[in-house]
Amino acid sequence: MSQCLNPDCLFQNPSGSTNFCHKCGNKLLLGDRYRTQKIIGKGGFGRTFLAVDEYKPSKPPCVIKQFYPQFQGASSIQKAAELFELEAVRLEQLGKHSQIPELLAYFSQDERQYLVQEFIDGENLAQTLKSQGYFSETQIRNLLNNLLPVFEFIHSR
Repeated sequence: MSQCLNPDCLFQNPSGSTNFCHKCGNKLLLGDRYRTQKIIGKGGFGRTFLAVDEYKPSKPPCVIKQFYPQFQGASSIQKAAELFELEAVRLEQLGKHSQIPELLAYFSQDERQYLVQEFIDGENLAQTLKSQGYFSETQIRNLLNNLLPVFEFIHSR
């Protein structure tokens, strides 16, 4: 499968080997390297896609963040674009940490900005709370104790 990145299309192409969207003709390989598979999130600033890196033999999964703001106003969009770029800069400055997705790429294509990050499999906090219910005091302490080294790492940079 190949998810089209064109915000006006987003067609789910059945073939994972085609290079152009069957519906709109948009290029499906981002940066001639990353093939999106499906949308895994969306918000006010854009969408997040699960993708694969086709340059690597094992075709490892990765995450693509597409900057596509949903609000109006040139100054607001410009500020949001600057913040998106700043996110990429900060991720690059952080470097590699086992609990922070690594920045793999940042670029523009078809007049849109993209950020490519390492994919980390697992549940997010909201999913865990939904499946397990509220955390006990001990679980909360353990969670915070696991987060403190990450905060220290970020703060040191």
